[in-house]
Amino acid sequence: MNKVEQWIDGKEHYKLNDGFELKKADNLEFGIHETIYSSMDLELNYSWKKQTENKSECENLFWIFKDDKRIGGVHICPNLCGAFFMESAHFIDRFLVISVLNNALLEWSDKDKHTRIYGVIPSDIEHYQNLGYEIKSERRVMIRPTELFENIDWSDDYICRIPTISDVPELGKLFFESYSGSTQYEVFGQQSLEEATSDAERILNIYRSNNILDGSTLVFDKKTNQLIAACIAGISGYCDNNFSEIGDIVVNPSYRKLGLASNMIKQALNNLKKISPAIILCVTVGNPAEELYRKMGFFPGVKFANMYKK
Repeated sequence: MNKVEQWIDGKEHYKLNDGFELKKADNLEFGIHETIYSSMDLELNYSWKKQTENKSECENLFWIFKDDKRIGGVHICPNLCGAFFMESAHFIDRFLVISVLNNALLEWSDKDKHTRIYGVIPSDIEHYQNLGYEIKSERRVMIRPTELFENIDWSDDYICRIPTISDVPELGKLFFESYSGSTQYEVFGQQSLEEATSDAERILNIYRSNNILDGSTLVFDKKTNQLIAACIAGISGYCDNNFSEIGDIVVNPSYRKLGLASNMIKQALNNLKKISPAIILCVTVGNPAEELYRKMGFFPGVKFANMYKK
């Protein structure tokens, strides 16, 4: 097996092993081919424009060539690989292509850092496992139509209102306390209070910038005035078709299984109906909330994995 060429930022052509080559791709053309040949709308965009332009600002997109014939594409750089697809007209063993790309990836990567493969579709998981990769997390996007609910049954024990930017410190504390020990913690690691507060500010500003915070709900315990639950939802600008999204939903562990999450989702579906035909969210497979979303009519998209090699 020959040693692949050294990685150089900005380099447009690499010769790999077994007659394979990588050649720099035009971003939009890459997006068009990926949309057609991957046949996987992982983010449930339901939008040709959104899917094809999704890689518009992405660096290090390459066409894959075998014996001077283009057979697919990939996003690859040191310690990172994803967006892999093969064009259906070429009958080459998929595992062989993945193996050749992996040889190059490992040659280029910093050995002191994890090497990550993102967006791995179900049929490729075993291929990467055979190459020594482990599943870090499995995720899926879910979607349902927005809907008007005549009555949302809130208990008199709670006070509900739309958040403002001044709620960031309390919201950060809720994120910090509620995610500790959860599936979120197992997948993404424990955040500090400062990091959780920064996330709260970031997500509020995303929806506030589009003047859409009325799809969001904060729930307070009337007796203690403690923030006990939150659903942050709106239009982020990242979705097409005027789709809205639930960016985060969290309930204090002491107040779970009281119907707060389902009521906040209904509130989002209700309040966003006037501006959005559908709402999406992304969930970690194995999170107990996934079953709630299914019961509330969310349609599950394709499961995809993030994998890594130590």
